[in-house]
Amino acid sequence: MLGLLHRFRRTASRNAALLRALAETGVDLVGLEPSMTLAYRSEYPKALGADAVPQVDLPQEWLVRRLDELPDLQSEPRRTWKLLPHCTERTNAPGATSDWTKVARRFGLELEIVASGCCGMAGLYGHEVANRQTSESIYAISWGPILEDLSHLGRISATGYSCRCQTKLLGGVRLDHPLQVLLRLLKAGYTDLPSRPQVPATDSIAVHHEDA
Repeated sequence: MLGLLHRFRRTASRNAALLRALAETGVDLVGLEPSMTLAYRSEYPKALGADAVPQVDLPQEWLVRRLDELPDLQSEPRRTWKLLPHCTERTNAPGATSDWTKVARRFGLELEIVASGCCGMAGLYGHEVANRQTSESIYAISWGPILEDLSHLGRISATGYSCRCQTKLLGGVRLDHPLQVLLRLLKAGYTDLPSRPQVPATDSIAVHHEDA
């Protein structure tokens, strides 16, 4: 937040009002980006009050409550896949991180949560010129060696948008979100999970939100 607390409260108030309006329609609220979703649970209530923000689930939390409604693609032997969670997700919602393994198992995957530290991006931090060298150094001692391991190529995903930006920028590796992995499995006809080369992409995914 860069210490801009008054601006944060204004933005948080607008976002919270939008979330409440959506919740009032009866739809479930699911946040794709871990850092922003968890901010709704921690930073927003501190600034606006405990009841100001409706519940927003992480994707795996929403899915794990509906396992019986998902296609049962369990098979033996299971294919192995790996996951690099966002560091905020790992520390602030460890139970939710393990939910990914339950969802993956339903889809016939054995998911390994890879031990890692911060990717070095830390949201806005790594995009600032003054922090870029430090950001790259953090990546070099944490995520860098993991993604240089050839055994991980084509079989690893990451939940954080900033993390995926970092790996593409510094490692030349495009990582899918785990939901993209599950979607490819479904599209493959429920039988196989094609490995996708993880190289810099020619297209991009635009995510719009107000950083607060």
